[in-house]
Amino acid sequence: MIEDFFKKEIIIINDELKRYFAQLYKTEKDILLKDFITQLEEFILNDKAKRIHPVLLNAAFAGIVNPMYLEDQLEQIREVSIAVELLHSGHLIHDDLLDDDMERRGKPTFHVQLKNELNQVYKDINLPNKNELIGLYGRDMSILGGTQGYLLGLNILKSSKFPEKLKILAINEYSEAMNYLLKGQLIEEYMNYNNITMTLEQYLNIAEYQKARIFEKSVKIGAILAKGNLHYQIKPLSDAMLGIGQAHSIRDDILDLESDIKMKQKKIIYILAVQNTDEDQSKRLNELYHKENITKKDVEEVKDIFTKTNALMIADHLAKNLGEQARSQLKNIYPDLNKAQKVFFNIFSDFVYLREF
Repeated sequence: MIEDFFKKEIIIINDELKRYFAQLYKTEKDILLKDFITQLEEFILNDKAKRIHPVLLNAAFAGIVNPMYLEDQLEQIREVSIAVELLHSGHLIHDDLLDDDMERRGKPTFHVQLKNELNQVYKDINLPNKNELIGLYGRDMSILGGTQGYLLGLNILKSSKFPEKLKILAINEYSEAMNYLLKGQLIEEYMNYNNITMTLEQYLNIAEYQKARIFEKSVKIGAILAKGNLHYQIKPLSDAMLGIGQAHSIRDDILDLESDIKMKQKKIIYILAVQNTDEDQSKRLNELYHKENITKKDVEEVKDIFTKTNALMIADHLAKNLGEQARSQLKNIYPDLNKAQKVFFNIFSDFVYLREF
């Protein structure tokens, strides 16, 4: 089962992250930066993290590299793979801050974690505007922490032992991933603050930038470092990941439906529902999404409208179709992936839209 495979890989990746942070802490001389590294490590080393991106990078590398040389390069590629996890973590820190989320994977988000720490420091100290200062600290340090996550991942690629030519190509892909993540956040925030309701096309565009592209860049970096053929191996694998990444985003929104309604988030289910509502349903949705506080009864009413407009079913079918397209693109890889990784990527494309967590 793919879940068992991920459990084993997660243990390996978490160990790699622990080694990395221990070395980072050891080499840093400034005591304040040491404390910040500890805070960053605490946030990133969460037991509930899925570590999808380093798993994909490792799988792409192992799927394309000559099997004779895999064992010799296994440690090297695992060291590199955490670069995309640090990139992803940096994005999560910024995303949680922008959304003012309080919890991530069952623990405080990074800005809340930092606020809690400063609260303890100031516990017995009377200061004017203490709460405001604590809030600003969480905000400012999270802006810096997210950016630091991006740069730490970049430094891992730069200091890796792969040939310089391959490293430059991998760094280019990493930089593009950063660019896509930032563009996706910029578009989303612009739409939120200007009260622009997304179209389906805009939703899929943001899903591509903030989810699918980091899937794609993860496998592309792994495939490049394995010396894959750009046209016949790397391109079809990358194209497949774009579809899988969008399907993953849709499935996330289906699974997070109730919390999104409570937060009045207008994601894909809402977008699809609005396209199919009658006048009464449209009016009622608008009323509910403009209420100051949404009750449990309100949530059920919104879910009922979503069901009656077939929005949930359409979203589910869309995710499934994207997964099927990805499987078709995987068939275009030549020379084919090594056997174990070929099985993995095909199962993963199904797992993304069938998962229940």
